[in-house]
Amino acid sequence: TRVASREDTERLGLFVCAYARYLGIQPRSVLDAGCGLGHMRRPVRRVFPKASYVGLETSDYLCRRHGWIQGTLESFRPRGSFELVICHDVLQYLDDRAAARAIGSLARLCAGALYFSVLTTEDWRQAADQSRTDSGVHLRDADWYRRRLGRHFRPVGGGLLVRRGFRPLLWELEKPWPAPASRRLTQA
Repeated sequence: TRVASREDTERLGLFVCAYARYLGIQPRSVLDAGCGLGHMRRPVRRVFPKASYVGLETSDYLCRRHGWIQGTLESFRPRGSFELVICHDVLQYLDDRAAARAIGSLARLCAGALYFSVLTTEDWRQAADQSRTDSGVHLRDADWYRRRLGRHFRPVGGGLLVRRGFRPLLWELEKPWPAPASRRLTQA
């Protein structure tokens, strides 16, 4: 059974693209890393009709069927970078070393905004429907990802990260909120 429907993914894609546009990002090219069936393609085309959409996928079958580029984040070497990169529920399928290298590749490939989501240990324990969610994955704490992504990106909310140095205008309550003091003390 599916945890999320095509409609769920398309709704997420519309949110990601609309939020990126709100931040002033007008991509000429969008990379969907681990695109699968390409459910993000329609929202990208709807919000950014002039942008090229590049689907990157490891499955030979899906690449032949949908015209995606076959490869991995680690091996993908396009001529340029992308103003918007989508990496939705991909890195949990990679071991720690490969996931860390993939994050390095995301930093190399992304010139603007990155939408990043992944199943974390916290999600598995607190939010995932474990009867329907794929358990054959590498679960890592959210802080594992935050540390590595934070070297290149900063969060702007909603799973969207922007390259360090890019400063979109955000009102104070639009920004990600700091962790409550009690959580900060336990992490120190």
